[in-house]
Amino acid sequence: MAGVELLSLDAGNTIIFLDHARLAVLLVAEGYRTTTADLVRIEGEAKRALEDGGGVRVAWPLAHLPGAVSWGKMIGTMIALAGVPESRVPELLVAFWHEHVALNLWWLVPDGFGEAIEAVRACGVPVVVVSNSEGMLDDLFVHLDIAKHFDLVVDSGKVGIEKPDPRIWKIATEAYPTAPDSVLHLGDTHATDVIGAEALGFRTGLIDPHDHYAGRHLEALRVPGVVEVAWALVRSSSRKR
Repeated sequence: MAGVELLSLDAGNTIIFLDHARLAVLLVAEGYRTTTADLVRIEGEAKRALEDGGGVRVAWPLAHLPGAVSWGKMIGTMIALAGVPESRVPELLVAFWHEHVALNLWWLVPDGFGEAIEAVRACGVPVVVVSNSEGMLDDLFVHLDIAKHFDLVVDSGKVGIEKPDPRIWKIATEAYPTAPDSVLHLGDTHATDVIGAEALGFRTGLIDPHDHYAGRHLEALRVPGVVEVAWALVRSSSRKR
């Protein structure tokens, strides 16, 4: 952790985690019996299927909105694996999108997050968010009272560029210039977060608390979470003084 001068964070399943219980309630209300544990497992199946070029890809009325294509692939694949017939996936994507707009399905913040991030910033390390999202992160972060912890938020839904395109990270590195090997990016998706950031020469950490990538990407550095990495950065900074 020594030498990190810029901490870059993905949003979903890095800062804000999927509320599996809430998604289960939505599915049960539509007549599909599932549980939180089922959806934790299914999320991993969906991530691996999409990584391998599979998953559910259906036309749905709101797919033209910022970030909705990727969101629809993930949620569509998950609900199909949970038992929703593909013929009903477009209808439920619309219904669940409205729920997502009202309060992001990814909204659970790890315990101790704010304190840990503020400790990193107190060491002189800016903290930026670089996320493939739907253009609603700023409002969500205000609602969750965590916006104050970030020096910059780069939301693909607003800037029109998605990871792993290097241009999205350049927005952050132009605001906070530093050598590539002094940037640490943390995220939960190997193809976008790890491969994309490493292509720019950044250090990376893959967050995978449910072992969704078990047996895959063994070369990637696994980290337990942002809170743990933040405190490791603080300890590293303290040793240099």
